[in-house]
Amino acid sequence: MHTPPRDGGPTMAGVVGRGVTAPFTCANDRYRTDTRHGHPHGAGQARGSVLPAPLVTRADTGDTLWLEYVAGARDTLYWLMWYDATGRPRVTYSAVMDHPNLCIMLCALGHGHALPPPPAS
Repeated sequence: MHTPPRDGGPTMAGVVGRGVTAPFTCANDRYRTDTRHGHPHGAGQARGSVLPAPLVTRADTGDTLWLEYVAGARDTLYWLMWYDATGRPRVTYSAVMDHPNLCIMLCALGHGHALPPPPAS
């Protein structure tokens, strides 16, 4: 089982480490945006988004809500992450979900058509 690096430790290739300020990436003590998978968060931005566009864009602030792939666990996991208009995370806490729970949530939100395929076993 992979143990995510702590501050100052090495990171896996393509995965943003804690403390890195790359726009549209987030990391905490246990998980981080997995930039090896998914769509970019806009032209020239980091990969890691499950969908090609944010779920929500706030017209008043430019904040965006993204569904992202998460690194730091053995299985494929996902999280929702809010970013400000410049790509800085609004929160660094995580509530991760697996593929079956992602399917339930996306269908309930009316995004069932955008379901990613289940991860390979």
